[in-house]
Amino acid sequence: MIFPGWAQYEKVFRALAIFQENENFILEWRMRIGAISRAQILAHVLYVLATMQLASFYLVSTHPYLRFWDYMRGAERNPFQERVLPVALLYPLVHSRAITAVFEHLRGLFLPIQRGAYFVVCFFALCIAGFFVMKLYDALSPSRKLWFAVYPAFLYVTLWSYVVIVQQPFFYPYDVLSLMFFTAGVYYIYTRQYWPLFLTVLIGTVNRETTLFLIVIYMIDSCSRDTSLSRALWRRLDLRMMPWVRVAMLTAVWLTIRIALHHIFAANNNAEDAIHVRDNLEKLMPKHWPAVLNICGYVLPVVLVCRKKIAPARFANYLLVMPVWFAIMFVKGILVETRIYGELSGFTAVAAVLLLERYAMQGEREEERESVMSAV
Repeated sequence: MIFPGWAQYEKVFRALAIFQENENFILEWRMRIGAISRAQILAHVLYVLATMQLASFYLVSTHPYLRFWDYMRGAERNPFQERVLPVALLYPLVHSRAITAVFEHLRGLFLPIQRGAYFVVCFFALCIAGFFVMKLYDALSPSRKLWFAVYPAFLYVTLWSYVVIVQQPFFYPYDVLSLMFFTAGVYYIYTRQYWPLFLTVLIGTVNRETTLFLIVIYMIDSCSRDTSLSRALWRRLDLRMMPWVRVAMLTAVWLTIRIALHHIFAANNNAEDAIHVRDNLEKLMPKHWPAVLNICGYVLPVVLVCRKKIAPARFANYLLVMPVWFAIMFVKGILVETRIYGELSGFTAVAAVLLLERYAMQGEREEERESVMSAV
């Protein structure tokens, strides 16, 4: 040792030497930054502004179904009170003097202060969900030709899922957070990142129990082996590939959280925690079809019809969750309240853009063939 503490300096010197030997690293990052065009910067600025507009329109167009202060102190009706994560996010926003002073100064949308707090939560949740939508598209699309259409498609589908509702146009503080967790979960499933998925299910279940569907999609993804687009979705699965231990871990954490929350709020009013099968049978009448089929802005039914044309096949297989989703919502949800499918907005937007991209590429190939034939 040259002098006391030399070992720490030696690490720094070695790191500098490695850095100097890899000057290509700097050049690579310069190229990456330079590759960001003005159009991309402008697009992302517009995405942020559009997200603010959507969050604003969402809040002024819907009616809060929950009594805010009852919800904050844990006295709301079940099952709504059991979806408790927003309380932790809203509490500092409505109890901070600095933040409430800002809300009072801005006025308009931000008053009463609970609506201002809702806006902050919804805006950031939508931004994070949109980020994972873009990441998911990047992981799925080899060409990324329609990258500019992904975020607008996501906003369109989200708008129809949560705002364009004729019957029961209500606002729930956990809805957009559920969209955020679900979209992140789908991304982690497709990219095979188990522990981030585990953390998403852990936190997301405190927000809403629909993280259960992420476990179903994880099982579908794990069993996907056949990449042939011509085969039926269920024929592409091989149950022998199921990672039962990991599935059991996800299920255990979901059950533990749900049982704990149910126990904590067992004394709350449970009148609305009911079975809705009889109500939903009546909603199957033709007069309700426009509302019932408003699933992700009528885009998800199109995606389901074109399911065999979605590539990669492993991503398309996730549509197998739909029978499970519909069955559970037929029992516990109200079909005309199509926000019950809202978590699928990100998935649906990406699937729709992938379909458009595939048809666009097919059109380009046909044009190339025609030009070659005409040249011959």
